[in-house]
Amino acid sequence: MNFRRIAAFIVAAVLAMTALAACGRIPEEPIEQPGVTLDPAATAEIPADSSSAPTEATPAPTEPTEPATEPTEPATEPTEPATEPTTEATKESAKKTDKNDFTVEDLTATKYATISLNVRSGPSTEFGRIGALNEGDEVKVTGRASTGWYRIEYKGETGYVSNIYLSDDKPASAPEKKPAESDGDVEYADDEPTETAPDNSSTGGDVSYTAGDWVKDNGAEYMYGLFSESRYQKALDKLAGAVQIMAPTVNLKEYLNYDEAMAFAQYIAQIVGTTYCYFDQVTRVNDNITLTLGYYVDTLEEGQKMVSRLESAGDKIIKTISGYSDYNKIKYIYEWIAKNSVYEHSKYFASAYGPIVDGNGTCVGYAKAAFYLLSRAGFDTVYVCGNGLNDDHMWVKVKLGGKWYNVDEGWADPRDGNAIDDNFLVYDFLLVNDEYIKNTRTKVYDLSKYYTMPSATSDDYNWYKMNDCYVSDMSEAESIIRAATKKALDNANGKKYVYVNIQFATTELHYDAVDYYGKANFAKDILNDLTSKYVLDGRRMDCHRTATDTQKIKQTRSLVFRLIKK
Repeated sequence: MNFRRIAAFIVAAVLAMTALAACGRIPEEPIEQPGVTLDPAATAEIPADSSSAPTEATPAPTEPTEPATEPTEPATEPTEPATEPTTEATKESAKKTDKNDFTVEDLTATKYATISLNVRSGPSTEFGRIGALNEGDEVKVTGRASTGWYRIEYKGETGYVSNIYLSDDKPASAPEKKPAESDGDVEYADDEPTETAPDNSSTGGDVSYTAGDWVKDNGAEYMYGLFSESRYQKALDKLAGAVQIMAPTVNLKEYLNYDEAMAFAQYIAQIVGTTYCYFDQVTRVNDNITLTLGYYVDTLEEGQKMVSRLESAGDKIIKTISGYSDYNKIKYIYEWIAKNSVYEHSKYFASAYGPIVDGNGTCVGYAKAAFYLLSRAGFDTVYVCGNGLNDDHMWVKVKLGGKWYNVDEGWADPRDGNAIDDNFLVYDFLLVNDEYIKNTRTKVYDLSKYYTMPSATSDDYNWYKMNDCYVSDMSEAESIIRAATKKALDNANGKKYVYVNIQFATTELHYDAVDYYGKANFAKDILNDLTSKYVLDGRRMDCHRTATDTQKIKQTRSLVFRLIKK
């Protein structure tokens, strides 16, 4: 190992264990990184940490261009999902058989067995064995079954073999003289994917899964079209093909170099795992550009049940918002995820299944849940990656009214298992622009080599502006805080806690307000004039002065007063 490899290995160890750590992503096995790592571009510096905290859901505001026709419905608890089976991985076919209801898509290719391999009468181990291939045998592939297996010509008959053990290239280790099929000491592959399957698993070259199935399944039509080169799309196609059959590994060396594969593993593979929620993460990338894939379940049947439950839960949410305006659809999804899940590590925390079905997750799971529901609701959506305060972080962008906005679902929910108020929500990261995002985290990663990121410049749907609690000048601060406090009290309905949320146009305004409106002044000048039923329980400052320029915080310019019922 040369000096470059040693240095890179150190970097790799740090990156692999911290990658998406804020989102709870700690790989089971460090991703090897002998090459140069992706160098995400840093954004503007930001002063220090503290989470933001706006209020309970209020009646839906009027949109700038289209008035909301209904109030946002209160979030409901997740219901027991239906268990109907999911659709087959490959949906288009040229021929259909009766047994097991599999389908076969015609293709023509020449491939080679990478190991001694059973040939069966159908595309799974449930079918009888009709013969075998030896390592290095050349086979003519005539089709691909929806199970992932290849249909081949075998001694004048039609046979099926596991695609895991076929390659476009003849193995270099193939023996010159192959043992006969009847030799007793020949061990044939058991056809099921294992952790020791060859590196050239999954799909091969031009006969990989077509984009249409997985892209549509995962709601990634818009994002798929943003990739700058077709080879990146083909790499995703091949990765998706492997995930569709739960292959343990997939080799992408025909499309990516090592550094590109690392970026795919860490920042792009989640596209495939949105609806295919049984796919966890890439756990390893080796020098041969073979990615080891991790799954939440052991069998594809279990994975399909997960997808079915996710779809069932998603159906109920989408049905609920079917008559809502576009703004209120996005707002409802933002609120529903935050109210119905807790930000914590659990079995499915990095999957859309976690927040939507299981009720918990971290930022990766929250981002996938938002992407899943927003795309199903008909919105163009893309993933965004960056560095939150100390570690990798993920969120989404969504198009509303012809303009793009950031939605950071992971920071919408400040609660954990010890939350004192389940109704408390943060609206600071609902439909915000890029400048705001840059000021609330350490970095936004530059992935423009791989796909074009839509620019979000609009502030039209800022939650504070739409709810008349946005301060542009100190002279209007008291009147706006007073009006916001009265509105919150009018909508209290006897609740134990009431939140008054204010945002300021600049950091300087925010500092001035924090300095003046302490507990005494807020109570004396505003609260006591409006109610005798509530007192100030505490004040949460989401931005504060920092001792050094290097200390980073979420600079939301927001101020939250929490009132408690006497």
